[in-house]
Amino acid sequence: MHWKKPFLAVVAGVLLVGNASAAELKKPKLMENVVPVPSALLVNSYQYMGKLKHFSIDAVTTSDDTWLDNMVVTYTHYVHIDLKRPGQLHISTTGDLKEKEYYLNNGHFTVYDALTNYYAELEVPKTIDQALDFLFDKYDVKSPLANILYTDLDRRIPPTSKGYYFGMSDVDDVACHHIGFVSATQEYQVWIEADEKPLIRKFVIIDKTEPELLRSGTLLRWNLDDALDDGLFYFHPPKGAVKIDIEPAGEGV
Repeated sequence: MHWKKPFLAVVAGVLLVGNASAAELKKPKLMENVVPVPSALLVNSYQYMGKLKHFSIDAVTTSDDTWLDNMVVTYTHYVHIDLKRPGQLHISTTGDLKEKEYYLNNGHFTVYDALTNYYAELEVPKTIDQALDFLFDKYDVKSPLANILYTDLDRRIPPTSKGYYFGMSDVDDVACHHIGFVSATQEYQVWIEADEKPLIRKFVIIDKTEPELLRSGTLLRWNLDDALDDGLFYFHPPKGAVKIDIEPAGEGV
């Protein structure tokens, strides 16, 4: 009868270990059923990017267009962005259809078209947000990738629906949440970095207003570490460049 106590202790130990293992096994299963809310992921990303004081981006964009009403053709552009809040921005765009540079420097805006060797200058509001609004509203000047440059995107373009969560996906070997949203005019997918830096790494937009369902896509590579020299935001006219005027939208037509 002296064997009972050790035997019971061993059995109890097995049961305790067995119960602990079962509990541990249950936790991952429970976590697997927890799906992130896509709209919350997107708003969190907007808020994070809006608080960044400086960054550089190298982006590759593709966009569809119709060719003589016969087929859909895809154009590719390469965009480099240097941003330093509150009022300095440089954007360079090269590719199939555009060779342009944009400079914002604390209230002074310059746009340069390398294909024509023309440039123009304007006085604009001093902050990036206000300058972009001014250029779009008054002059219909659209800045490439402006939809990720504002400080308050969470209020400007909040998600209008909960959205869809497609799971995890790698973009440039970076683990990302893959999410999507649908509206009356667009379908868009977004890939958001799944760590303490919830950067948008990629997005795709489908235009539902066109019968061809034209698609555009952007791949983003971020640099948050390098300090940006003020010299990046000054325009130096190339040899032979001609200065022209920019007329407000709707005038001179």
